[in-house]
Amino acid sequence: MATPSPTASMRRWRARRCLDVVCGVAALVGVVGCGSNFEAQTQQPYQPAVGISNREGTVYALNTLVVTDGEGNGTVVSALINQAATEDRLLSVTATDGATQLRVLPLPEGGIALPPSRLVQLETTGAVRIRSDNLRAGYFVTLTFSFANAAPLELDVPVVEVVDADSPYADVPVGP
Repeated sequence: MATPSPTASMRRWRARRCLDVVCGVAALVGVVGCGSNFEAQTQQPYQPAVGISNREGTVYALNTLVVTDGEGNGTVVSALINQAATEDRLLSVTATDGATQLRVLPLPEGGIALPPSRLVQLETTGAVRIRSDNLRAGYFVTLTFSFANAAPLELDVPVVEVVDADSPYADVPVGP
């Protein structure tokens, strides 16, 4: 029996390595291609926060919820983004917990300005305040935002309570 020559052995080894590399690249392309279309999970909106988001109208409402102090006082937390080319204004907010209308303090004179393509955080000033003996953490409240130009926006949002200074919403002004 003749022993194979070193060059033949080397050629077989190179052919085998080349085949391994080609198979590896083909497998990688197949795996990566599985999630590379418009319906891929990485292309879908993901809401990791407690609040509710709505991107259906001219004004988007992101991470909307009510923060309460546990004594019936609450503040609406929301990021509003005006998608229109012209300025809009938040004129009023109403709140209900089922059939009961909750007391919402009036907004500043003329409402809250919503410049085009700018994010407006409602909680920084605490401009939208709610008062009700039924305002408790774990409940949901229906908020209706009314605008000067955009269609009204209605959201069922959770109520969360500020428990201590380490709470995520501890900086939100809540009170009468």
